[in-house]
Amino acid sequence: MKLAGAWLALLLSIGAAACRQSDRPAARGSAQRFALKGVVKEVDTARSMVTVEHETIPGYMQGMTMPFPARDDPKVLQVLRPGDRIEAALVVDGENFWLEKILTKGFVGTPAVTAAAAQAADTKSGRVVTPEPNRGVQVGDAVPDFALKDQTGSTVRLSDLRGEPVAVTFLYTRCPIATACPMTTAKFSKLDAMLADAKLGQLLTVTVDPEHDTPEVLADYAKKAGANPKRWKFLTGSPEAVARVASDFGVIYYPEHGQIVHSLAVAVVDPKGRLATIYFGENWQPEHLLRDIRNAGKT
Repeated sequence: MKLAGAWLALLLSIGAAACRQSDRPAARGSAQRFALKGVVKEVDTARSMVTVEHETIPGYMQGMTMPFPARDDPKVLQVLRPGDRIEAALVVDGENFWLEKILTKGFVGTPAVTAAAAQAADTKSGRVVTPEPNRGVQVGDAVPDFALKDQTGSTVRLSDLRGEPVAVTFLYTRCPIATACPMTTAKFSKLDAMLADAKLGQLLTVTVDPEHDTPEVLADYAKKAGANPKRWKFLTGSPEAVARVASDFGVIYYPEHGQIVHSLAVAVVDPKGRLATIYFGENWQPEHLLRDIRNAGKT
């Protein structure tokens, strides 16, 4: 480990030498943080190490492939796989450095909660079923059919929507992070209005918290969002059924301290049931989905 640490420190020092003198990290004890983006090449969960082929880090080091210690929730490392695109914070404190706040495919972190609230939530939790990572279908492939309950209690099958393009996303009603689920709902609300004008498409919002988000809970949430149940359906089902659907779209989630850590994704399924486009993270707009839905409708 000492040799590995020395080698990693050398790599960092080489990368830093390519930067401007004024941008070099401060002395030991004054940690600096840099945004890192790249592709996972290898994961060593036993040593909490992840090897990343990262992009150039502006103001610090050139792009290269190297291993990093990871100081993050161990569950994040467990779902990382070679080929995953990630974003993380590279923390440099003198000769010490590590990655934290690792996000893959738009993961949404868990906000801090009190110990009492976490304990209460944990004791309330029942079955824990999580999606299988890296099982998402590829663009152009058929999306496996599924059957879930909507906010009216009716069964909705993806195959019932053949002939129309469908936008699909994932969230949960108790999500406290404004830039995550509430923002997704706001964007879908705008898209809903656009689709009404265009007289085209269907919207599906699948909960990642099926034990809490019953049809009744979803009906209240949908009403507040102004959703027309004929076009915009909020779906739930058994934990197993929901996890299968999430897996098919490459979405990962798991409970943590009374909240749900989950990835953000929005997809368009074409009228023949094939995956047309998919966005991970929050960098999409309703206009993007409207364009994709119109294009998918022409297939």
